[in-house]
Amino acid sequence: MSVINKKQAFNHLKKSLDNFNFEQKAENCSNEAQTKKFLIDPFFMLLNYAHEDLIPEYEADFGERVSNKVDYAIKLGRKDIIIVECKKLTSKLTDKEAGQLSGYFQNAKNSRIAILTNGKEYRFYSDVALINTMDSKPFFVFNLDNYTDNDIESLLDFDARVINVNEIILKAQESVFIEDFELTFLKEMIGPSSDFLKLLHKKMTFKSKFNEEKMKELMNSSLFKSLTEKIILHETKTNSKSAGIITTEEELQAYHTIRTLLIQNKKIPNLRIGYRDQKGTFNILVDDNQKKMVCQLKFSDANKKVFIGNNEYQISHLDELLNYKSELIERTLSLID
Repeated sequence: MSVINKKQAFNHLKKSLDNFNFEQKAENCSNEAQTKKFLIDPFFMLLNYAHEDLIPEYEADFGERVSNKVDYAIKLGRKDIIIVECKKLTSKLTDKEAGQLSGYFQNAKNSRIAILTNGKEYRFYSDVALINTMDSKPFFVFNLDNYTDNDIESLLDFDARVINVNEIILKAQESVFIEDFELTFLKEMIGPSSDFLKLLHKKMTFKSKFNEEKMKELMNSSLFKSLTEKIILHETKTNSKSAGIITTEEELQAYHTIRTLLIQNKKIPNLRIGYRDQKGTFNILVDDNQKKMVCQLKFSDANKKVFIGNNEYQISHLDELLNYKSELIERTLSLID
């Protein structure tokens, strides 16, 4: 397995995707064969797969039914493969096509990843819920015509030079678990069950008669916002690297405001922006590197100061950070290799 510099790989893949000319290539894709030639094959080339890695018309263990061949199998070393079902560009990817791919997946040995694509959208499936049975929902979707830096980060996992099926499955399991947890928790927040409310009531210090309707009235967006802010503040205090450093809610709000301004620029990967709180200063950094400081905040009860390079600004409210968007972006771009 090759060892690559992830930062360089990310920048190279991002540049390649930005230069892919999807709309121009799409003009030549009126059928499935053309979609494969002009969109799907070049897409896998971007991920460093060679032509010999793509086995067309791969026949899984379907017996004598010759028509049941999956469009591609991507070779990963000696045993593992990824099966790929292709549709023409104008096709809408539906549950019917996913069902067809599921049949191939169940009969294709040595495959735990399957891809359904129309050349623009790539849906990645696995068998997280039940082994050897393709999940009904993809664990990752990449759209060539609409992607984020986070999508590129995830797509890098499938680079031929570094792909590790076991690691991808673990991430897929985590993704499915988180999605299911969020959905379940959201349902309890919107329409809390009696069991959930009774558990909360039992844990409360203030003892009173259980009143389900009154507790449901308390479960609203204002309560959740207040709780979220307290959790963030608690986690920050708990995880502080240095004793005596307390990250304030105002510093966090400033960080999230500046980070949001920065990642609106497609050239700035959101994963590379972070902060480091120190005594007296709050630093927003690229790659958690003190030498790559985007800006420095010095907040006190008396005043709020923002330092961008050699420039110093005093603000009275966090909304004023919007005034320095261009300067912050320019500074950040100069720090990204």
